[in-house]
Formats: sequence, structure tokens, C-alpha cells
Amino acid sequence: MSDSPAIMDANPDGKLILVVDDEFDVLSAYTMLFEYRGYRVRTAGNGAEALALAARERPDIVVSDYMMPVMDGAQLCLQWRADPALRAIPFILASAGIPRKEEMIPYDTFFRKPIRFEVLLDEIARLIAAGPSRENHANHGNHGNT
Repeated sequence: MSDSPAIMDANPDGKLILVVDDEFDVLSAYTMLFEYRGYRVRTAGNGAEALALAARERPDIVVSDYMMPVMDGAQLCLQWRADPALRAIPFILASAGIPRKEEMIPYDTFFRKPIRFEVLLDEIARLIAAGPSRENHANHGNHGNT
């Protein structure tokens, strides 16, 4: 999904959310809903694209799908936490399935899809307000079908 300058700069002071998902409809819906709430949004279709975007413009938070081609959400999260420039940025992982416990993915919050948008918004606001001072992000929050 390409970011149109008119939409990208609609709220230049808004916090930047990086949404990572391989489904165009999900990216479109999240972009519209987050921008309506005053956030700026960038989108990526897989983890590799997300890392490239983050290298150009650092987001305030990431909302990523788990199952994607090229680089899935687990691999993205592990590489995200390994990068000193990105590791403190909150990371929300979402999936229709449940990651295997042995994977030890260092996300801040996990949501099982479908996610109620208001619950997701509340968690985004909470994580952004907590700031980048967190050092260890190992699976702090876990939400079922909320």
C-alpha cells in the first residue's frame, strides 16, 4: 500500500504508527481508522518492508500481524528488539492463531484477531504514554478476543 502525501501529512504532529500486515484490506482499514483518531500511519506488507521503513522514519509504535510472507511478525519482532535504534519502540503482535510458547517473541502486547478497535486504541495509547524507557519487553500483555 503506498502512502499518499496528502494522507501522510494530514496530522504532522500525530504519533506515527507502523502497521505491518500482508492483507491490503487490513492495512486500508487500520490506516483510515488510525488517521481518523489523529495518528499518522505508515504501512508495510511484511517484516522486511517494515524494517526498511523504520530505517527511514522511526515510528512511535508497531502493530504487526504474525503470519506474513517474506518475514513474519515473530522474525520482525526479534530483529526489531535486536536493533538498538528500534528496541525501545512498543511492539504489538496480532494473529488469528496463537504463537507457540517456545518461540519467546519479545512483543509488548499480543492480541488474538479479530481485535476490537477501541481495545487496540487503548493499548496503543497506554504503550506510547509509557515511553521508550522499557528495556525488557518479554510478553508483558496478552489479550484474547477482546
